[in-house]
Amino acid sequence: MEAETQGSHLNLETRIRRSKGRTGRTISATAKVTRDEQNEMEAAAMQRGQSLSEWCREVLLAAARGETITPIFTEIVAIRQLLNSTLRNVACGEVMTPQAFQTELQGIRSSKHKAAVEVMQQYARTEVAQ
Repeated sequence: MEAETQGSHLNLETRIRRSKGRTGRTISATAKVTRDEQNEMEAAAMQRGQSLSEWCREVLLAAARGETITPIFTEIVAIRQLLNSTLRNVACGEVMTPQAFQTELQGIRSSKHKAAVEVMQQYARTEVAQ
């Protein structure tokens, strides 16, 4: 089967390192897909340096746990960061220079993915507490 051989690009040392310290996986979750869908999933897995099964497991578990972070969510978090930083200056009576604004934008661009993960984790903790 092509899907099984696709993961063979990982060397033995990498496979052993990944399996140390984790519980053995013995149950399969399957889904029927078209050849085009399989190719798309294999490309996504390869792009992340993962085997197809490893990539599928991560994606499925993230979806099941409500941990999926979409580009739209990430951009909303970035807008929130920008709004907070600019309003902070206004509230303190400070004037933000164009250069300071550009620097702020660059910082947000580089931190927005991490910030989106942190916000998602805060929501997950809140839901568990309720």
